[in-house]
Amino acid sequence: MKYLWIFIFLCFSYLYSETPYMQQIKVWDECTYSMEIVRINLMQLKENTFEKIDTNRAISFCQKSLEQYPNDPHIKFLLARAYTKAKQYKKGFALASESCKQGDIGGCTLLGGYFDSRLIDKKNIQQKSILLWVWACSQGGSQACTNLYTKSHYNTFMLKEIINKDSKLLDICKQGDYPSACYLYAKNCFARRKHSDECYDASLRSCISGNSEGCLFYNEFTKNKSNKLSNTQQLLSVYQKSCNNGNVESCLQVAHIYGSKERNKVNNVMALSLYEDSCVKGHSATACRYAGAYYLGKLEGVTQNIPKGISYLETSCKPRTTRIETAHGVRTNVDYDIRGCLDLAKYYIYTPQKKYQNIKKAKQILQQACNISSYYYTSNLGCQLGIDTCCQHMKHYNK
Repeated sequence: MKYLWIFIFLCFSYLYSETPYMQQIKVWDECTYSMEIVRINLMQLKENTFEKIDTNRAISFCQKSLEQYPNDPHIKFLLARAYTKAKQYKKGFALASESCKQGDIGGCTLLGGYFDSRLIDKKNIQQKSILLWVWACSQGGSQACTNLYTKSHYNTFMLKEIINKDSKLLDICKQGDYPSACYLYAKNCFARRKHSDECYDASLRSCISGNSEGCLFYNEFTKNKSNKLSNTQQLLSVYQKSCNNGNVESCLQVAHIYGSKERNKVNNVMALSLYEDSCVKGHSATACRYAGAYYLGKLEGVTQNIPKGISYLETSCKPRTTRIETAHGVRTNVDYDIRGCLDLAKYYIYTPQKKYQNIKKAKQILQQACNISSYYYTSNLGCQLGIDTCCQHMKHYNK
């Protein structure tokens, strides 16, 4: 086993010897897999964006790793990144500084981020961050190059030789180790209403990497690429890869594709499996609604489970607030599917299963739905049942 790992390491080193950033990665452990910023498919290493970091686990892993390898600058960078996500800025800044002084590309990139975000030093912020990123980019740091791209649109302190933004960002995208570059390139194309082959390729790479917005750009650009995407099977392949990389919206699209096919045992089971995964793991209200409908129906290959179907519809109808931490702060997202409320209320009213017929529950659900938002179908049904809030909504529709 020992020799097998040595062989794998040598093969990996050979394949990626041309990338200076990857040459810095000497240790492969839980710290690496929980914190590394690049994607390396050969080693099943995914790009851990700032939003995806599990702070407590990452700090624990990287502290243990640093105890074992106290002089490794790259591990110092990874632990500094974990501290930064945890808002332990003094610890993060100190380790990022040490890492950068030892020549680590990631460490200098993160240190530039500290200056740019004004987390520690308030002086010469713009110049320090740019100079650190220029050096890290020149050494093969994809994130540093991408940072320069995002700042170059409005930064007054920018060296002329690095302002060839688009081509540089596209090169980083094609390199394949930093999918965020593909997303930014595709986003810029979309903003400019540019539909080139390069834009299409960048959006495709971004979507496959698991970026949900990248898939939205991809959908837009494929409208002009009908010859390249002329059938459902090709779309399914792209969305499946994106789903495998953690994009819940793509999993939902794959489920919809299976659901739109012939309603046979295989397609039904595949669709339901993806809807359930997207509901439970991805917290998608729409996925919960579809999962509920599948369990309430009588579909080939799916065992009817009314309690589970009702539970999924209830989940889709209840607003769920999630907090997403980014490098720029915390943003909240409220997710619910008002159509799940409608489906559940209608089930309680019209189901032939006398055990589950319950007008009182239907009214409660419709009252909740009308309190959440004004949606014609829930408002109309609620008003028919004498719910004042729903009737108030209908007055606006009837004007």
